Amino acid sequence: MISGRSAARTLFMCATLLVADAAAQAQDVPTIRFGRQTAAEDNLWLMIAKPELARNYGKAYKVEWAQLRASDIAFKAFEANQVDMISTNANASIVAASNGVDMKIIASLSRESANGAHTYWLGKVDGGPESIKDLKGKTIGILGYRTGIELWARAALKSAGLNPNTDVQWTVVPFGAAADAVRTGRVATAAAPEAFAQPALAKGDLKVLFTSKTGVPFDEELIVINAKPSFLKQHPAAVKAFLSDLSDVTKYLAENQKEGRQALLDAKLVAMPPDIYMNVKPYVTDIKLRPNMENMVKQQEVLQSEGFVEKKVDLGSFVDTSYLPQ
Repeated sequence: MISGRSAARTLFMCATLLVADAAAQAQDVPTIRFGRQTAAEDNLWLMIAKPELARNYGKAYKVEWAQLRASDIAFKAFEANQVDMISTNANASIVAASNGVDMKIIASLSRESANGAHTYWLGKVDGGPESIKDLKGKTIGILGYRTGIELWARAALKSAGLNPNTDVQWTVVPFGAAADAVRTGRVATAAAPEAFAQPALAKGDLKVLFTSKTGVPFDEELIVINAKPSFLKQHPAAVKAFLSDLSDVTKYLAENQKEGRQALLDAKLVAMPPDIYMNVKPYVTDIKLRPNMENMVKQQEVLQSEGFVEKKVDLGSFVDTSYLPQ
């Protein structure tokens, strides 16, 4: 028979082992270092605002979030091995891949579509350009060079008969500074997605000069998730669990726009007045996060025609949907 003291010692040792095992398991949960963008990915941000929607978080994976201003900054962090995954503009991802960046597109977060939220170029109501043709000799604000934002602006200029290489100047203007840059005359027009454009337009002194769909009228993959192949190989279960949760959150947001948006406002993840944000059009998304390959083929053709890429990427090997929920 085991004495009371021996039984207590045994129970203590078992409890100690269980605590140690739990700690070891917690340490074994892979951490995804994720660099996120500043617009068009509400579904991703909702994972931060409402982590309880992500049933696998803390069990199969953890996330270390970092906010990065634009795709060019994201790729620098990516190549410096500061992050394992990044959300970037799909066009910028194709350009990066054509330049030799080793990565895979594993999911789609949103699409640029005239049927949903998209990007606007703002101009002054009084004293500003009346049409795209009036931009000749002027300066255009874009988020970054060789990004989807620049691509859309170049295509719009061409649609009006202007040469984007010789007829205008370019400068980098963050989304949050676009409206003020136009108002102060620093630029004639600047790009702003829905979250930044609508509050500016609500003041009445700015107008929409053109949009992302002016020169590229078809739907495009907008924000995608890029991952390091080495991380995918090392942590496939964690990646699948993360994307499964993200798909669930995307579905939740599609079905509960009001509640989801309120959660983002409460978490201060959206820099838009609540009365405006609650009523703007959402971005078009695919609940299963699957990139539309037909869209991407067209996007790559536009990129090549604009000189953003010299050699086409093999999209079949560049886009890997095997980690998405089936």
